[in-house]
Order: sequence, then C-alpha cells, then structure tokens
Amino acid sequence: MLLLTLSRTFKSGFQHFRRNGWLSFAVISIISLTLLIISTLIVLSIAANLVIRSVQDKVDISVYFKSDTEESKIMEFRSTVLQYKEVKSADYVSKNRALDEFKAKNADNPTIMQSIDAIGDNPLNASVNIKAVTPDQYDTIATAVQNSAYKDYINRINYAKNKIVIERLNNVLSTTRNVGAMLATLFSLIAVLITFNAIRITIYAHRQEIEIMRLVGASNPYIRMPFIFEGIIYGTISAVVVMLFLFPLIKFVAPYLSGAVSVQEVQANFMHNLWLIFLIQLFTGVALGTISSLIAIRRYLKV
Repeated sequence: MLLLTLSRTFKSGFQHFRRNGWLSFAVISIISLTLLIISTLIVLSIAANLVIRSVQDKVDISVYFKSDTEESKIMEFRSTVLQYKEVKSADYVSKNRALDEFKAKNADNPTIMQSIDAIGDNPLNASVNIKAVTPDQYDTIATAVQNSAYKDYINRINYAKNKIVIERLNNVLSTTRNVGAMLATLFSLIAVLITFNAIRITIYAHRQEIEIMRLVGASNPYIRMPFIFEGIIYGTISAVVVMLFLFPLIKFVAPYLSGAVSVQEVQANFMHNLWLIFLIQLFTGVALGTISSLIAIRRYLKV
C-alpha cells in the first residue's frame, strides 16, 4: 500500500514538473548554476590540494652552515631537527655533493663552469634541506632553527623566497574559497526562491484538484507528497546536468594547472572522487528542492 501511494504521488509530481514547461526549465537552470558553483569549488579544492602537494615537494628550508663547521655538528643538528613534530624530512647535503649538483645544473653555462674551475677550491657550504609536514609549519621550523643551540654554526637560512610563495598560495586559496562560498550561498537563496515560486504556482494551478481530493477524504501526506516529489525531481535533474558539465570544465581548467601539476593528475583525481562529487551534488540539489517545496506547502497548501 505504501509503495502504491509513493508511486502514485511520484507520478503526480512528475506530471506537475512536466506541465510547468519553461518554469521547470528556469528552476533547473538556477539550481544547476548553484550546483555548478559548488562543483567548481570542489574541483578547485582538488586542484589546489594537488598544487599544494606539488609546491610542498619543491619547497623546503635550506640551512647553510659555515665552512669551518665539522660534519659531526651538522649531523647532530640534523638529528635534532628530525625530532621536531613539524618536520617531515631533513636531507644532509655535503659540500662535495652541493658542488656536483651545482655543476650538473649549470653544465650548459660555460661561463659559470669556467668560474668554478678558476676558483679551484669548493666555494659552496654544506647544508640541511628541511621539509615540513604541512606548508603552514615552515615559519615554526625556521624560528626553532634560528633559536636552536646550533645557531652559531649557521651561515644563513634560505627561507624568505619560499615563505613569499607559500603565503601567496595560501592567500589565493583563501580568497577563492571565500568568494566561492559567498556565491554558492547567494545562488542557493535564489534557487530556493525560484523553486518556491514554481511550487506555489503549481499549487495554485491545481487548487480545484486539491479541493476535490480533500472532499473525497485524501490524507494530508497524499496531497502534499506530489509537490515534495516535484522539488526532488528539480534537484535530481539539476545534479545530473551539472555532472555532465563538469567533464568539459575539468578539461578546460586542467591545462592552466599544467605548470604545477599534470593534466592527467587533475583528471585522475577528479575521476577518483567522481561518485563523492555526484553524491554531494545530488544531496544539495534534492535538499534545495525539498526545502523550497516544504516552505511553499506550509505557506500556501492549507491541509
């Protein structure tokens, strides 16, 4: 009996949706736009996490030691730093290794190579390259290193440029999320308002049918359910439409991230989270449609 009632009320709700024509199209369009903004935020969040991971792999704090510092002291420093909870790794780079890497990096520049040969001695200092667990921990690590017992052995700490990169990245991400959240909230309110008006018009158009249902003894849930299902249909169709738009959106966005992460990596992460994104869209769309329907029913459907 319950399944039969649900089937009939769903069929009635679908008929309301179909008969509304352009109004249904307008409702789906605005809900889809809202969900698209939310989806864009999710996609940007996925891409941002990839960029952060890529930047984190490249960024570190390089602690350079004075030329007369014994290797044993540098290794002691490395062991001490590895005990910091903020530190992910600490790589020791000897003077000879630093020189070899410098030559390999500048092998195509004869002027630099000739200058190194002219100096004769190794001009580079040994260093420890420190990577943090998360980008926001580099400040803490740099401060701890500067105040450590090994500060007198340290020549310089190469962190200022990396700090600027990290701060700019965090600022961009914060601004993007804040603006996106405001837009999502605004369009959610607009979507609720438009869906509310669509349900209100449907209730008005079926007022005589509703009155007849009252007279023959139809229950309140039976009268209300078609309008709730109508809101759910709006949200469900909107979620499906947005998912179809997301695939070309990913292809459009991915090339602009190719400097930091590969296009394939962005697409792979999107596909990995595909069902989660769809469920978020579906839940949000259905919630918007259902809330709008309930508000309209409570305001205009007196049963």
